[in-house]
Amino acid sequence: MFSLTKRLKEAVSLTNKLDQKRFPKVLGRVIQKLGDHQATRIFTVDEEQQLAGILGLDQSELEMMLSLSRYVFEQAAYHNSSASNLMKSLQEAGMVDTAAEAFATVWKASRGGMIKKLQRYTLGTPKVLTGTDWRFRLKMSTKSIEKEKELKSVLRMTLGAPSYDTDGSDGIGALGGEQISLELGKDDLVDLYSKLEKIQTQIDALTKK
Repeated sequence: MFSLTKRLKEAVSLTNKLDQKRFPKVLGRVIQKLGDHQATRIFTVDEEQQLAGILGLDQSELEMMLSLSRYVFEQAAYHNSSASNLMKSLQEAGMVDTAAEAFATVWKASRGGMIKKLQRYTLGTPKVLTGTDWRFRLKMSTKSIEKEKELKSVLRMTLGAPSYDTDGSDGIGALGGEQISLELGKDDLVDLYSKLEKIQTQIDALTKK
């Protein structure tokens, strides 16, 4: 069920060191938010700081643990795995029995509802990215005697509905497109890049051994 990548092994090793008495509560929150497509994050910033302190983790370790937890439940849903098979797969990946059992227990209690939520979320046709463009804009501030300059980037994305015509083209965006423009500063770009890196990491975990 799981590809034993270096990243996965590191995350499993980290999870093995956690306080296993507190871990099931964390997993319960993860799976609750995972089925909610409107939830942008599992914990608030303040909750993450508190949780990191309780578990004795730094921010990067906390993100790794939460990423692993999401990945495990996503894979369990994708394979429609039973709790016992999930536990066995996690043990084979090197996870200690107590942590693997915590995943299995939470999954057993939430499996039916979780799969139904994901099925409802995936119904319909999602939009696809059909094009990107960007430009830079220099903003001048006149609030102070000395004018301040701020460089902003404007990212424009074109979204379209995929079509499956048989005219020889790929059909992407054949039904027209919706344009979204984002104005991003340096910190915003760094945050966006970080999120894209996390997405790429999860894709790599699914496709590489």
